[in-house]
Order: sequence, then structure tokens, then C-alpha cells
Amino acid sequence: MAQTPPEPALAAQPSAGAPRPRVLGLFPAADAETRAALRRDALPVAVGALLAVVALAVRGGFTLLLPAHAVFAVLASALTALDFRLRRLPDALTFPAYPLLLALLALPGDGSALVRALLAALALTAGYYALAFTGGAGFGDVKAAGTVGLVLGWTGWHAVLVGTVYASLLAALWAVGLLATRRASRRTQIPFGPFMMGGALLALLL
Repeated sequence: MAQTPPEPALAAQPSAGAPRPRVLGLFPAADAETRAALRRDALPVAVGALLAVVALAVRGGFTLLLPAHAVFAVLASALTALDFRLRRLPDALTFPAYPLLLALLALPGDGSALVRALLAALALTAGYYALAFTGGAGFGDVKAAGTVGLVLGWTGWHAVLVGTVYASLLAALWAVGLLATRRASRRTQIPFGPFMMGGALLALLL
């Protein structure tokens, strides 16, 4: 099954002599296409994020872990919409999420869980990086995988494994549905980011 294609190298490059705008001097700012897509999908992104946050709060309670889960839910909802619409996961969303999630995951004060989260982020990033060279993932997926690793890794290695399996199952079911309804062929490339994020949320909820 085809996954999200690697992002073209030239598409991310600023024009000569015009440095790409950056947020806080560190992170790339969202380009016009990304901002326009988020405006178009603002309502479904907001509703999806709200439903996910409520479900996570009901499942895990109002603990110090909820802020990190809430941020991840918002990120997952936005990236899902963007990947379906633009077939890419913008660095402008994924890169700033790393320090924010790390800071929020430190709130519960569990050092061993935080170390495990970092290791899981590295493991998932390395795994998707290897997949990218076989055409099984896009480099947007690679850069977003670490956020999944952070959130699931804090919970435990079992959550990391379950989230990864759920992602593959969701993507497979989506592909089968497209084929069954003749809305795609076996050569059609589908975005994987939504299923990676969806699998992670399911792993947190189930």
C-alpha cells in the first residue's frame, strides 16, 4: 500500500535572497498554502480536537498529563486535515510541538517516563526514517513520528506498539475502503499522517 510521498526538496526552499520567515527565530513559519488550508478546515479541526480532548479527559481524568494530551490532540487534528488536503505535514506545526510537548510531559514529574518518552520518539523517528527510503513513508511522517513517540512513550512501550499497529490497521482499512468503492487504484498514494495520529489517539483512549 502506498503511503505519503516524500516532500519535494525544492518545495520547502525559500526564494534566493528572501529568507523564510521563522517563529521565535527558531521554527519555520507556516506558508500561505498551509495557512489557507487551516482556515478552510478550521471548523472540522476545532471540532475534532475538542472531541479528542474531551475523550482523553474522560479516559484519563484531569491530571497533569492532560495538557500534553490536549496539545497532541490539537496537533493531530490539524495535521490530519492538512495531510488529507495538501498531502504533507508542515514543519511549521511539527517542529514547535516537540519542545512544547516535552515541557508539558515534564509537569507530572516522572523522570523515568520522560526518558522513556524521549527514547520512544527516537525509536519511531528512526523506524519511519528507514521506511521513507523504501517508499513506505514520507519525510513529513518521519518528522511527525517523534511527537507520537513522546506522547505514547510517556505512557509505556506497550502504548507505542499498540499505536503503531493501530496506525497500520487504520491505513489498511482506509485503502481497502477506497478500493472497494472504486475511488482509488492499487497505485493510488494515500496520506499516512492521519492514521499515525489516529492510531496514537486510539492507543491513549483504549
